[in-house]
Amino acid sequence: MAQIVDGTKNYEFRKYYLRPSVKRIWFYRTAPHSSITHVCETLSARMRSSGDLPLEENGLGNAEFNSRHKDWEGYDFAYKMVTVCELRRPITLKEMKEKHGFKLAPRGLVYLPKSVSDSIDLNQQKLEE
Repeated sequence: MAQIVDGTKNYEFRKYYLRPSVKRIWFYRTAPHSSITHVCETLSARMRSSGDLPLEENGLGNAEFNSRHKDWEGYDFAYKMVTVCELRRPITLKEMKEKHGFKLAPRGLVYLPKSVSDSIDLNQQKLEE
């Protein structure tokens, strides 16, 4: 997460395509945090197989994505981190279970219930620069 916050990593690489309606990626951090701590606004995926132009090689992993490095096999979707916000009050796993219907800690891809985004005013969060 630190590399996204400090701008070293400017794309999030995934093996799957997110629904077009997704405008933000909410990051759940495991123990000792066990909470959603950051939200990043993102753009639609850049894809390696669609004829998209290569990524600028100014971020961690961008060159590997472009060159199809063997360690990046399957990571065909790159989501640009447009803004990074740190939640002033992280959403704890306990709160996720009690207020938002989670049964377990999120792993991998989880589409958040609307109640989560409705509970956070992103304009009141800490915008990382």
